[in-house]
Amino acid sequence: MKTFFQSLLLTISLTPAFASATMQTLFNELEREGVLKVELELNLDTLEHNARTSEEQPAIFRFTDRQGAVQEWSADVNVRGRFRRRVCAFPPIKIDFSKNDLRARGLLPFDDIKLVTHCQEGEEGQEAVLREFLAYELYGKLSPMNFRAQLVEVTYIDAESNIRFTKYGILLEDADELAARLNSEECEACYGLEPSQVNPEAYRTHAMFQYMIGNTDWSLEMARNLKVMKPLDGGAYWIAPYDFDFSGLVGAGYALPNNDVGQKSVSQRVYMGTKSTRPQLEESIRHFQSKREEVMACVEGFTLLSRKSRREITRYLESFYDSLDEEEFLQAAALAPGDASPVAKSK
Repeated sequence: MKTFFQSLLLTISLTPAFASATMQTLFNELEREGVLKVELELNLDTLEHNARTSEEQPAIFRFTDRQGAVQEWSADVNVRGRFRRRVCAFPPIKIDFSKNDLRARGLLPFDDIKLVTHCQEGEEGQEAVLREFLAYELYGKLSPMNFRAQLVEVTYIDAESNIRFTKYGILLEDADELAARLNSEECEACYGLEPSQVNPEAYRTHAMFQYMIGNTDWSLEMARNLKVMKPLDGGAYWIAPYDFDFSGLVGAGYALPNNDVGQKSVSQRVYMGTKSTRPQLEESIRHFQSKREEVMACVEGFTLLSRKSRREITRYLESFYDSLDEEEFLQAAALAPGDASPVAKSK
């Protein structure tokens, strides 16, 4: 019997209109192996002034395409994020491109791209960006229902003084584009959603991944740091996570433990998913075990991080795999014999 993810991948391969390789989108133009160099020219004083608002300001976005030509795009940018905008020396940004410009260049009108910025100055800020990008990469190894992320070196250019500086950042795929790739649509008012309304395999993979990286900064009920998607064919909801800066894997300097779930330190793992039957949990464990070598190779191959950082992350992930047969985890994630699972069966 095919798993849900195998069926989904087959559907994608048989539906060219939604396959990322054939969708003509700006994000596809930006997606590369390795690091893409981009420029963002804007008034930095205005950006700082607007840090506590959603007010947009004009900007120019540049990158070199695969043919070697410099592409220049007019866009509007605004500060995003609830917590980061308050604590970041340089806040995260949303870049809003013109739908008309996209159409004029033969691209589909997926016009919003999030830019995860360095937030903190110095090496600590750069390290956090790289680790968060790695988290996106790891989720992509475990689930096809993932936001695509492109690591970039952003040269910020002040439009007034021409002062410039370069930092790592992450470009995130538009949520509407993610939905279209997987023949779905975003449910923008899906608050109070129950786990039983979400595809069980997708839900368990998401919850297990968050446990793996030590992230408690998410909520299905509040739709916090995840997007809820509804398949156009009427199947169960599925979810795609984002924002991993509070995870133990990233360990951003401003991250705080979640006292509401008993977390004592950011690196402490707390399983926040709904309990599954023992067979369901064992199925999820087998899935993660089957990806173990690929996950570890992804970490080891990410040489933008120092060897010391990669060893630290590897040890952290090894401790996750070691925990999967420990009684503490099993009690947190598995139902007692005879109890019914609150997670719905796949349709």
